[in-house]
Amino acid sequence: MNYNLKPVKYFVDVVQTHGFSSAAKRNYVSETAVSTAVKHLEDDLGVQLINRTPTSLSLTSAGQFFYQRAIQVLDAYGEIWRHPEQEPAAMLRVHFLQGLADEAAAFAQQLQTKQLSFDEEPFADAFTRLLAHDYDILIGFELAFAGNAKLQTFPLRKVGFDVLCNTEEVATQPDAPTLSKSSKLYLQHWKSSGIADIQAAMLKQYLQQNWGYASIAQVNSFQAAALAVNFKGGVALVPDDFRLPAHCNHLTRLSPKHLQQGFNVVAAISRDRQDLFEKLILKAISLSYR
Repeated sequence: MNYNLKPVKYFVDVVQTHGFSSAAKRNYVSETAVSTAVKHLEDDLGVQLINRTPTSLSLTSAGQFFYQRAIQVLDAYGEIWRHPEQEPAAMLRVHFLQGLADEAAAFAQQLQTKQLSFDEEPFADAFTRLLAHDYDILIGFELAFAGNAKLQTFPLRKVGFDVLCNTEEVATQPDAPTLSKSSKLYLQHWKSSGIADIQAAMLKQYLQQNWGYASIAQVNSFQAAALAVNFKGGVALVPDDFRLPAHCNHLTRLSPKHLQQGFNVVAAISRDRQDLFEKLILKAISLSYR
């Protein structure tokens, strides 16, 4: 039996970041190292996990099953090393959707417990894992939870979004909305079947006050969107508290009024665990957001 979990971690990161290159950056290794490790993993298992083409990748049926089991194993392994002296049941596991680390920190600061663990949660599996009790609390945009009767949400605060434009491109147009109509719009990859489409709701809000786009490009993170606009042009939507990556000297940051204070951030739990966490969450909210 192979007890080396590194290839499994690389495989999970490839799935969560939608690519071998992005998984390599997450682990500070080369793309070749990740690709080789995943290939050896497939050889050891005797099944193909990922369908690869020059322009895309997707999970095979075996890969989908293995991915679900893999994230459970990695989570359990991580808990052992974070707190070997603690019982897992005594630890509160707070996860957050990409871009909401600051919101999770502000919320957790007032939680009445010292036994906490944190992790960024990929959107595609966030709700399934929350309902399966793989972690306890998820910080995310309220739009993500609309219509899901199995989840209980608690409002934290309203946040806005800013628009990033390439400074040189803005200078060639009468205004930023005019530029946007002929530009590529870089958006955080936020789509999931069976859940309210955050991206559609954000686009509806964005496409007001004469803003627009010529095409849409999906990216894995707000950082990737900012870098693309800085070096390639176009426009991007980022949270109003988003910190620009270093060395991005060609970005103009705008705060259109119709995108400010328009999105609710909430803490979500599985309804079947309401008795365990509701009072704790409400107390934290009363301390943090009063």
